[in-house]
Amino acid sequence: MLFLLYFTVYPIITMFYYSFTDWKGSVSPYDFVGIYNYKNIFTTESYRNVFVTAGYYLLAGLLQQVISLFLAVLMNKKLRGSGFFKGVIFFPFIMNGVAVAMAFRMFYQIGGGLDTLMNFVGLGDYIKVWIGDPKTCNFALAFIFLWKNVGYSFLIYLGTMQSISSEYYDAAAIDGAGAWAMFKAITYPNIKMIVGLMATFSIVNSISVFDIPYVLTNGKNGTNSFSTTLIETAFSYNKYGQACAMAICMLLIAAIVMVFKNIVFKEENENTYE
Repeated sequence: MLFLLYFTVYPIITMFYYSFTDWKGSVSPYDFVGIYNYKNIFTTESYRNVFVTAGYYLLAGLLQQVISLFLAVLMNKKLRGSGFFKGVIFFPFIMNGVAVAMAFRMFYQIGGGLDTLMNFVGLGDYIKVWIGDPKTCNFALAFIFLWKNVGYSFLIYLGTMQSISSEYYDAAAIDGAGAWAMFKAITYPNIKMIVGLMATFSIVNSISVFDIPYVLTNGKNGTNSFSTTLIETAFSYNKYGQACAMAICMLLIAAIVMVFKNIVFKEENENTYE
């Protein structure tokens, strides 16, 4: 308990206090500025843009859940070579985020893998400077986020599905139920809580993504996320009070998402405890 209080609760309280100051870091003097730092987040364009960037990752995260769920349903069946494909799907998640970003830098560069592929399939006229064009850079980075994290959601969904007794599916098959009917009546009700939990993680991760935009664009060209902007604000401009305010906003968003998730899945939570 002492460990948690000192390394978790105390830093949050301290960070909350500094978010109302113009603290420059270290032992430098600072003044109390009230809600100025919070107001700055919503009125300054460079800070406001982080919400737009988070939207791209949020869409990628929600699409990630759909793809992961589909793959988990598919791999839950007894298919030849399913073990190999499970490994292929999960492998990107265990790769280092910086290594993934560097690999995709070569993939997206002019004349790189993506351009070669598009020329091969006859789409050469649509080639762009993928991470240099403000219209495409966030889509390109969000795709990396999607590709890397599909395996994690897939593993969680698959593990949950495999805990469902096969007797339910056997009984449904005897009654003539098809694959969609089985999913709707058996699979989804049993994994609904996990779906809600994974969707919550996607929303939280969409506002805290760091390695992909930091390595590929350093948060420039409209790709700045909460994390990259927070790091830049604190360590490049020494605006630690402003950075603390951004961190508190991230914490509040995560808390609101968790509360919303608990309200939506309240009935399932009660049934689980019973």
